[in-house]
Amino acid sequence: MLIRSDWKNASQFHDLSEVEVLREVARRVGEAKSRSQKPIVLLDLDSTLYEVAPRTHQILVEWMDTPEAREFPMVVRELRRLEHAHVGYSLKDTFGALGLSASNGEVDSALKSAKAFWLGRFFTNEYLRHDRAYPGAAPFVREVHGLGALVVYLTGRDAPGMGDGTVENLVRDGFPWEPATTHLLLKPAYGLPDLDHKKGAADFIRSRGELVASFENEPANLVAIYEIFPEAMHVFVETVSSDHAAPAASGLYRIRSFE
Repeated sequence: MLIRSDWKNASQFHDLSEVEVLREVARRVGEAKSRSQKPIVLLDLDSTLYEVAPRTHQILVEWMDTPEAREFPMVVRELRRLEHAHVGYSLKDTFGALGLSASNGEVDSALKSAKAFWLGRFFTNEYLRHDRAYPGAAPFVREVHGLGALVVYLTGRDAPGMGDGTVENLVRDGFPWEPATTHLLLKPAYGLPDLDHKKGAADFIRSRGELVASFENEPANLVAIYEIFPEAMHVFVETVSSDHAAPAASGLYRIRSFE
């Protein structure tokens, strides 16, 4: 079981460019249609179709103006330099990108304070409006949808806290959103593990058609879907990911952007 760069180095990816990967997905959608099958394209949201760094950035900007943050002047001074490019998967990653190590007592205390503030906001409808679709993501999804694919957005977001904001963003950013040909699979509750939720979507997918391709930034989730549907394309979107371990896999595809 490997994490991040170790997983990427140990896994085997087809030697194709982004354009070639995306064209192959479109080709397979057409091929499934020609066999009278309903092709399905499965898409994660956070850090797959959407850049969530602006969401975290906004929350940290607000935290820096709280009374609690004033107890950590050195940390706040460094965080004033924060740009979207510094924002990693976790706040620890983000602090580290600015040279702020949790081994420093002030940094560790500030990190705990900021994380508590962040947790109360990141997983809410209100802050989803700060997310931005990756360039090219919406046009690609519109293309495969137009070719006849059933588009399934499979996300670790929960319905009570993030459902309304998710739909608003999809519509705002021009992603396909039609009751008959698109589906949004949200967790029924915040506490359900993402991996359990995504593996649990298998029956839903099988009942709707043939999975042609899945897109995911989290190795553990990608490999889990790959093991359930080995005949489909499974595309690793190389943006940011957690340190959740995953087994190395072969026969995967990889893109760094949708452009």
